[in-house]
Amino acid sequence: MKLITETIEDIEVLTEANTKGGKDYKIRGVFMQADIKNRNGRVYPVETLSKEVSRYTTEYINKRRAFGELGHPDGPTVNLERVSHMITSLKPEGKNFIGEAKVMDTPYGKIVKNLIDEGAQLGVSSRGM
Repeated sequence: MKLITETIEDIEVLTEANTKGGKDYKIRGVFMQADIKNRNGRVYPVETLSKEVSRYTTEYINKRRAFGELGHPDGPTVNLERVSHMITSLKPEGKNFIGEAKVMDTPYGKIVKNLIDEGAQLGVSSRGM
């Protein structure tokens, strides 16, 4: 099987003060798009993405198991040692699926926070088989 990835680079960063005197970081934006050709030359029908997003929300997001990694991993399985964020919502908006993720206080999450603080432009990638 071939790994399929999609990258979107227009992500909004949200920060707010927390009770510990630090900042909480979230990213929000279009995580997936339906019915348009992506960088891999594929077009995913909105019905297919809606079904998979619903399943992913039930099996992962609602159970607080929807983790993401820093960078572009080679395979479809999340390596927990490389986790940088946890997806907290993924909702349809027209043919886009808007996601929000909390940047975690893990070693790779701290790298993401530092990149944000330094003004880096980040994006999100989705992957599947």
